[in-house]
Amino acid sequence: MKERLLRFWVYFQRGHGTWLGFMLSFLNFIAIQYTLIIEEIPFLKAIFPRLYIFFLLFILLYIPLAIIVGWYDFRRGAVPTSFKLSAKASPFYRDLAKTLILLSDNPEVRELMEKWVDEL
Repeated sequence: MKERLLRFWVYFQRGHGTWLGFMLSFLNFIAIQYTLIIEEIPFLKAIFPRLYIFFLLFILLYIPLAIIVGWYDFRRGAVPTSFKLSAKASPFYRDLAKTLILLSDNPEVRELMEKWVDEL
């Protein structure tokens, strides 16, 4: 019973934090921006007389921009460094790298794996 409740709690956190909470905050952001910016500036109100027009244009511009920024961060930004630091900090990956180094007679493998451990 305890394990089932903990599993449901993990599912709830994943569903809320990754999907539902994100969507609600995203829609909330769009509504607030429309109310605070578009409705208060007359020439923008003329361009976007209705929220759904602003919403559609925002989505058409924001999603590709977010994809480009996410791709850049994943390929050349902080993500590679974050993965390397996480792997070095993880006892599992450190032990795995040490094991592969100790089991290998191949100098290329040893050189490749030594960057993941601080010392043998």
